[in-house]
Amino acid sequence: MATFDELRQQAEQEIRGQGGASSSGDFVGQAADLIAALRLWATAQHRTEDDVREEVELADDTALKNIVPELQEGGGDHALEASRRLEAIAYAPSERLSEIFGVAQTVFPPSTANEPLWPDEDQ
Repeated sequence: MATFDELRQQAEQEIRGQGGASSSGDFVGQAADLIAALRLWATAQHRTEDDVREEVELADDTALKNIVPELQEGGGDHALEASRRLEAIAYAPSERLSEIFGVAQTVFPPSTANEPLWPDEDQ
């Protein structure tokens, strides 16, 4: 299982690779923290990358606050550090939280779950 630091480094590289680096370094760092913490949580809870994507797309501070204790229960220093960082993000002012989620969302291409399987041929 990857460590929080490894997941954070991976997330930061993904953000920079998707153009999220145009945001301030502080937002990039916190977005990387968010993604890494959610991935650590997903692994501990036997969830998938789609679950991580969903949490990032929802951009819901209450959902993050609910994930913090689940992450803490994952045990170990990595889970504890991840839960602390996630909690700091969850309680950030709404404008800051929106910016963090916006940067994190650059890692995940837009979901096509609600799009029709076949494009409308009449257009």
